[in-house]
Amino acid sequence: MSCGQSHCRIVAVVLAGGKASRMGGMAKGSIETAPGVDIVRRLIRQFSLAGIEEVVIVSCNPGPYQQHGRPTIPDLRPGMGPLGGVEAALQHLAGRCDACCFVPCDLPAIGAAELRALCDAFNPAVDRVVYAQTGRFLDHPLCSVVHNALLPEISQALDRNERAVGRLWQHLGARSCILKTKPRSSTSIRRRN
Repeated sequence: MSCGQSHCRIVAVVLAGGKASRMGGMAKGSIETAPGVDIVRRLIRQFSLAGIEEVVIVSCNPGPYQQHGRPTIPDLRPGMGPLGGVEAALQHLAGRCDACCFVPCDLPAIGAAELRALCDAFNPAVDRVVYAQTGRFLDHPLCSVVHNALLPEISQALDRNERAVGRLWQHLGARSCILKTKPRSSTSIRRRN
């Protein structure tokens, strides 16, 4: 797919590796948003409508997601949170794409238009990370496009036990992309001024 001002290959990644402790351990991505349509199936469809056909799911529990016919990969370092899932996806896709468009599975309302806007905002010649922002103060660091060249820096952060995705993106000079909708997610953070 084309993105930014040049052509680059983006692969979609659904981060579905959380423990879902608030939901009694039920896989969040398997919650139905409509009869017969769970969150992960809906996200795969939205990526397809945005022009991204290749989708990878990151989860240490692949069982609930096998029905989608997409590769499901585990974290390389279980227990390291979402940044561990980012590392696993970038490692798995090394050399096969220019960047990954990440979406956590607890962002069920995001649509194709927002995903396309996020990917279009990414320019591989100048951007390392572009993340979603809604309103003036709400960042969604897990809803992001990440250049595959960042794998070593992400691995180094995890080696130092640094797991805060938003903080790492800030350190790496990430740029925000303002979306018009308000995706609701437990991974959203309020920016401090």
